[in-house]
Amino acid sequence: MSKESPLDRLEQDILDESISTTKLLRLFIVIGGRAFSEPLRKWAMSELQGYDGPSVEIPDYRTIGAPIQADSRSPFWSGRGETISALDLPEIAHGEISQELPIRFSVARIQSLLESGNPEDPIKLSLPGSAELCRLMSYEPARRDRRVIVESLYWAVHGSSLQDILDQVRNRLLEFTSELRSNMPPGLDDPTVGQVHTAVQNIKITVGDNSPVTLTAPIVSERKDMPVKIPLIHRGFFKR
Repeated sequence: MSKESPLDRLEQDILDESISTTKLLRLFIVIGGRAFSEPLRKWAMSELQGYDGPSVEIPDYRTIGAPIQADSRSPFWSGRGETISALDLPEIAHGEISQELPIRFSVARIQSLLESGNPEDPIKLSLPGSAELCRLMSYEPARRDRRVIVESLYWAVHGSSLQDILDQVRNRLLEFTSELRSNMPPGLDDPTVGQVHTAVQNIKITVGDNSPVTLTAPIVSERKDMPVKIPLIHRGFFKR
């Protein structure tokens, strides 16, 4: 029986749905560090920690579509999950809030959202400035005269949209291992720094305007042929 290589194990771990995306990304931070690939480390760390701040560009697979919904009430009735247009929001929100929702959470938070609710129900993510927007809408004459109070405003996100983000991340990890395998000669257990850098180029990431995110960086010539140890998940102890 042929010996199972570290790359074989890495590929199996990526394909194993019982191993969380979070644990896989931690492995790739280690690989990026051992291969002196700062772009790989930065991408994996951003997925682990989240893309902090509205000015930070996010990969296009993290922008999803979701309807805007409102919960409201009056002395005579209550309404839940009413789908509204972005143009129904106060003017101050026009051009700032739409049915396109950037997901900046960490992969662990995304997984937690998926596991915490009923799979049949949408996940409610509050609009930025939701409380103030609710107050402004409640004081609009048409609602104020009918004593209608807007209680909450949120995006109603289908779980499959969040699951797709996790799948997109794992797909890029799988692309990396496939490309790395194609660059390694038969019988070699450990890739070289140069081979890792070449494989990283195959992780295809674009941002909102479809411009590519470059995951390559110059390699110091004396490091190019250094071996890179692929870290492994100890299956007996780490499952989720």
